[in-house]
Amino acid sequence: MISDKDLLSIGVIKRTHYKDLPAFVFVKRDGLFVPFRSENISELIGEEGFVLRSDVQQEDEGTLTWQDLVGYTIVDEEQTVGVIADVDESTINTLATLEDGRMIPLHEDFILDIDEEAQILRVHLPFVL
Repeated sequence: MISDKDLLSIGVIKRTHYKDLPAFVFVKRDGLFVPFRSENISELIGEEGFVLRSDVQQEDEGTLTWQDLVGYTIVDEEQTVGVIADVDESTINTLATLEDGRMIPLHEDFILDIDEEAQILRVHLPFVL
């Protein structure tokens, strides 16, 4: 069975051009990921689409995606903020949902350092938590 960890969000599907997509695009229906052939993408307009991670060619082998940050601890100015439980890329603002339910915007301007070995995301958030 395919899980969230196997997929990358490509965002909300807005047009029917499928030239650069892998053979299948997935959408979440009744809590399950359902595959659709890319040539049938017009049926999915308005829904969030996902593709298999294994179908996406990374430009650089060591490149992290937002989804890779799930499980990382966010530290702001030496204060632990929380652990990322989920990442939502379906809107223009990527949001991290912490284990306690709080949501924090993820933006490259806020990130100071990523320690992949320790799974720590060091940030400077422009607001008080």
